[in-house]
Amino acid sequence: MKVLHVIPSVSRRDGGPSRAILDMERALTDRGIEVTTVTTNDDGGDRTLPVRCGKAIVTQNATRWYFPRTTAFFKTSAGMAGWLKENIASFDVVHAHGLFSFAPVASAGLARHAGVPYVLRPLGVLAPYGMTRHHPLLKKVSFALIERRLIEAASAIHFTSHAELEEARALGLKCRGVVIPLGIDTRACARRGGRKWPIGLSPVKLLSLSRIDPKKNLEGLLRALALIVSKRPGLTLSIAGCGEPEYVATLRSLACSLEIADRVDWLGHVEGAKKAEVLAAATAFVLPSHSENFGVAVAEALADGLPCIVSRAVAISRDIAAARAGFVVGTDAASIAEGIERMLDNAAGYPVMSAAARTLALNSFSVATMGERLAALYAAIRASGADIAAALAS
Repeated sequence: MKVLHVIPSVSRRDGGPSRAILDMERALTDRGIEVTTVTTNDDGGDRTLPVRCGKAIVTQNATRWYFPRTTAFFKTSAGMAGWLKENIASFDVVHAHGLFSFAPVASAGLARHAGVPYVLRPLGVLAPYGMTRHHPLLKKVSFALIERRLIEAASAIHFTSHAELEEARALGLKCRGVVIPLGIDTRACARRGGRKWPIGLSPVKLLSLSRIDPKKNLEGLLRALALIVSKRPGLTLSIAGCGEPEYVATLRSLACSLEIADRVDWLGHVEGAKKAEVLAAATAFVLPSHSENFGVAVAEALADGLPCIVSRAVAISRDIAAARAGFVVGTDAASIAEGIERMLDNAAGYPVMSAAARTLALNSFSVATMGERLAALYAAIRASGADIAAALAS
């Protein structure tokens, strides 16, 4: 089977969506599926990735095609359009990632025209937060004229959580929705069982690891920290990730004005061995996002045995609450602070919560499980008249 993935960007600045593509490529290749990924050289803002464009790049798990970004807005690419028009009919299934962007709209439209079944993954933009941020009026018009038709004509809409599916239904969409959570690579997680609470004078370290963006609500987290530091002398917060320099500067300024700058460590982008080191040093993970259709970083933290404090807007918050693998909070500072304090006051139950976090990740959010379900989805789509929901449930 030949599957084409199309995504506007694979820049690390885009966080989870870019990371998920790598895991999908590996999971599908492991199941004998031939994967091609088409994207642009976009790297956020005016930046572009230092990659070879217009030529096939063969990796271990996929054939990658990068095309020059023609405009930063909408991430249009004339080169990508030409390639898709010429090649899309040669694939069995097209899996387009995102909405309100050139790559997914063009690939879905061309696939429909060529009679190739296609899957759309909305990336959470159908949530109220996504629909009302970044050109909301333009999104409203585009949704009415373009995206709604493509969604309702798709062979399937790939949601990564039941919460994301419910948000789409609230828009009155008639679509073939399937829920397939993203997977994380758990092979590197050597930890077994639960973590132990820091001993004696060892500091308690909160960790936020994600793309630094207003959606992540780091302002709320910093204000929450300011509410409790006077009562918690050993408490620190590490913020790992990258974002637009101007926005990061406003967050640093906020930490100074709240008089907590000495309690906050700005780690920048971390990956590989450094990322593993940061996770190992943390006591709890915090993500109080305004909107999160999945939360790859949360799943990775859970897999490493880190209890998580997340907002209700993080789609897998229900799973965390049900597994007792952390605490679910609101997005306001007072609620976030309350969640942190509940964690700090639960030293006795911490090892059990840590073990529950790891169990949840291994059982529900593995790359292998994601790969199996994606392969089943594609097979069901190819089989004429197949019941997609039944195929995924089997």
